[in-house]
Amino acid sequence: MGKILEGVLDWSEVWATLIPLIVYIWIKPKAIWTRPLLIYLLIALLLGVVVDITWKSKELGIKDWVERTLWWLYRGKILYTLIFYNINSFLRLLLLTWFFYKVNPLYKKTYLIITSLFLTGVIINFGFFENIVLSFSSRLFTIEAAIILFYCLLYYYTVNMNDEIKSPLALPPFWIVMGLTLYTSVNFLIFLFYNYLINAERTYAMSIWNVHNLIYIVLMIFIAIGFKKAK
Repeated sequence: MGKILEGVLDWSEVWATLIPLIVYIWIKPKAIWTRPLLIYLLIALLLGVVVDITWKSKELGIKDWVERTLWWLYRGKILYTLIFYNINSFLRLLLLTWFFYKVNPLYKKTYLIITSLFLTGVIINFGFFENIVLSFSSRLFTIEAAIILFYCLLYYYTVNMNDEIKSPLALPPFWIVMGLTLYTSVNFLIFLFYNYLINAERTYAMSIWNVHNLIYIVLMIFIAIGFKKAK
């Protein structure tokens, strides 16, 4: 039973992402704010498939094929797939900023300023301090989580100040923002210390990532609910 649960969690960044994608295909929501989420989900699915297939290549019997295909990610005998996590975090913030721009356009200048500072910080960080291929960037993930949580709070404030809204739960984006709030608040400390844990306690780091995977599943369910209510 333990191995089954471990396998389910190991592949969660693939199968869980399919939940909102299937709902999207089924419902076909027309709301313009669903577009950045759809793009994010497709990218997350692609990167999740690459990471998990690479990680499980030996079990799947495709280790030689992976070595030939991803030779540029090898350093000695070690295959580094951390670049895909860094890319996912970077693109996720940009696409979610687009999402918040559509559902809460009152803060257009705020989004522009924060995005500009974020892009500048990413360039400086990976240009001078961290290797995007060799390291899991706790800085990138932590800042991303903090910014998204801030956007969530701005959204809650706007909804709370709008007297015309009788029930926030009736708003499809509200469900997605709730999922993002849970995801970022729970994972903030994990992201903050994860790079240290990888180097100091690798086994514990891999175990604690299961917490991230569980919350990721919850996030995907909330996004699916948002899509369903947007029909």
